[in-house]
Amino acid sequence: MSSTAPRSGMRVLMFGWEFPPFQAGGLATATVGLVKGLLRTAVDVTLVVPFHAEQSPLPALRLVSADGPADLVVHRVASPMTPYGGVAAYAEAQAALARGERRRGAVYGADLFAEVERYAGLAGAIAAREPHDVIDTHDWITFAAGLAARRVSGKPLVAHIHATEYDRAGAGANPEILRREREGMLAADRVVANSHALKRTCVERLGIPAAKIDVVHWGIDGDGFPARVTVPPVFRGHAPGARAKVPVVLFLGRVTWQKGPDYFIEMAAQVARFEPAARFVVAGQGDMLPWVIRRAAELGIADRVHFTGGVGGEDVHRLYRLADVCVMPSVSEPFGLVALESLRHGTPCIMPRTAGVAEVVRHAFKVDFWDIQAMTNQIVALLRHRALREELALNARRELASPRFSLEEPARLTAQSYRRTRPPTASAR
Repeated sequence: MSSTAPRSGMRVLMFGWEFPPFQAGGLATATVGLVKGLLRTAVDVTLVVPFHAEQSPLPALRLVSADGPADLVVHRVASPMTPYGGVAAYAEAQAALARGERRRGAVYGADLFAEVERYAGLAGAIAAREPHDVIDTHDWITFAAGLAARRVSGKPLVAHIHATEYDRAGAGANPEILRREREGMLAADRVVANSHALKRTCVERLGIPAAKIDVVHWGIDGDGFPARVTVPPVFRGHAPGARAKVPVVLFLGRVTWQKGPDYFIEMAAQVARFEPAARFVVAGQGDMLPWVIRRAAELGIADRVHFTGGVGGEDVHRLYRLADVCVMPSVSEPFGLVALESLRHGTPCIMPRTAGVAEVVRHAFKVDFWDIQAMTNQIVALLRHRALREELALNARRELASPRFSLEEPARLTAQSYRRTRPPTASAR
């Protein structure tokens, strides 16, 4: 645990699940971005995480470990054991893939539910001792903790929803997770969704009243991005007169049904017919990875596809800078921070027209996730025409320089949601 000097403004008790250095995907990125924005706008944050926290990565953040009487220590690392699957689910998915079956979603094991319940069991004690005006939670895995905290402190509860179980698993949605999502959002004083598309899902499929849902699109932190990267030998041209770097097309994200890696690999085979020198990078891991690797071999492009496994930190920056184009072929994408990250690095991005990020970004190619031919045409055009690639990248970077894409803007809108619950008391607990 670490503490900082007292700050003025509202005090938020936030229950998170992932936070650097323990993270498995976009949930951690979104959480750290929101926390940074809130701190910059004079909102104090006490973040509770379900792993041992020795030191806060942000100077003004009070970080609390939920490792008290119940001895709860849950380490989140870049592995298939994420909030989107459990130990049993991963083993089952691997066995199914070995049999040649393609999985649409994951069946969650009991381990993750047990961790969620133990985390919630400590929330009341934390709420009793940590001063706060409002409680904030992130996705179904922390809703129970937020409700337990509210029962103790009586403070209003805001439920952030980043993606629903329908988004993650489609027809394979787990009914227990759907129940927890629905009950958590119905019980919250307000709900914050990261796009209008996600809000519609919550209203139409989970029955959440539209009037209690605020839409807050995510921003991006422009600090700390490298200006250039060294090109690894594997991505350098070798033939006489070849370019210093071969064309690189990037997929970065969980290799799961939701993110559409199967569409990416089919598209890669098509692009390779027109651009034989092109190389394709699949950065991430998940239950579909064995299937995608096998499919690359079946399509005859195994020597052109590079599977990195999970990546983080500086390696993520290097991949964005190395790529000529980033493709996000998600079947369901409530927002899509990968698109903002790619564009912020100056790398054009192809995104689903139904993605939440497509609601706010203009300078990007948008396509139906299933339209492999359209994706192929767009990628080939970007690889062949440097002027097009540079113009799209320049316009996107200018667009993202707008305050609406800063971290402060979503933090300001989130703070408005906090205040809509009811006016904070003059002296918090």
